Amino acid sequence: MKKLIYTLAVFLIFQGCSEQKTIDQKAAANRLMEVSREWAKADSKEKVLSYWADDAYFIGSGMPSMKGKDKITEKIEATGQIPGFKVTWEPHEAYVSENGDLGYLIENLAVTYNDSLGNPVTEYRKAVTIWKKQADGNWKNVVDINSADPSVTSL
Repeated sequence: MKKLIYTLAVFLIFQGCSEQKTIDQKAAANRLMEVSREWAKADSKEKVLSYWADDAYFIGSGMPSMKGKDKITEKIEATGQIPGFKVTWEPHEAYVSENGDLGYLIENLAVTYNDSLGNPVTEYRKAVTIWKKQADGNWKNVVDINSADPSVTSL
């Protein structure tokens, strides 16, 4: 009897360890796209920063890579001083892992600023963002990469 109980206990332990949480990946990917759209509408530095993980990487076109919210904050504050500076984007493709803890987005990005004559200039870019679901269920951006893409002419 002890052997049967032991065998059953071992089986249940392994069964519990091998079960993976299954999610509706399409619904999760759509939710991740919604989160990105919400982020694009953020209207304060604090709100913008709330979407990045504390140890996030930002790899922007033509600039040094940054790691951590402190470095990203410095960049946001610096770009806030550029006349006419505005960034907006639209996600076009999303994927979320089978267990729902990681996802990525492919996005079109527009960066607008004023040139030396005060005229607005818009650069279009392509972006890849990698997201991690936090313990509280919220998504945080952990890697944000963008580069100029002449094939992108609008969002």
